[in-house]
Amino acid sequence: MPALTEEHINILGPLINPFERSPDKPPFNFEVLKERGEAHNDEFIYAIHNGINNGRPTTPDLILTIKERDENRILEGGKYIEKCYLWVIDDVSIKIMWELTPNVLRGAAIPQKPYVCHTNITGCQKALAGGEMYFCEDGNIYINFSSDRYGYRGTDERKSKVIEVLEYMKYKSIKIIEL
Repeated sequence: MPALTEEHINILGPLINPFERSPDKPPFNFEVLKERGEAHNDEFIYAIHNGINNGRPTTPDLILTIKERDENRILEGGKYIEKCYLWVIDDVSIKIMWELTPNVLRGAAIPQKPYVCHTNITGCQKALAGGEMYFCEDGNIYINFSSDRYGYRGTDERKSKVIEVLEYMKYKSIKIIEL
């Protein structure tokens, strides 16, 4: 997969801090995220798939079936956490990680959320966009912009630019559907 071009970065930019596009959330505070186990990625760096190096991160048991897609109403904005991936586009490429990847530090701080979040993917650095992603057996990738840290609250035109970038990054043979 190719890396982002300067043109892509300019189209999707600027890079933002976590929560910068979420006016209903408290401002970015690295120390708070660090205390909650949401600012590191050293314990699961192995699970972060770099779109440049290792393409689609799916394993057969994490591919969404059509039945699961329909039962969990994925096309209507529903969620099926067991097969959900988090994605973030930084200034180099797309990074993808299975949402249920264990996060020991976050689990100690927030017992009801013992798994990773978007800032764990970036190490709490700036990014261009983020959300959730499902790889489906029908050949489609279903994405949304559901990330309170890096979600894209922009116009439909800007969202379509994210999809263009994903297609450029070698997901061309797969139909990407925004949820």
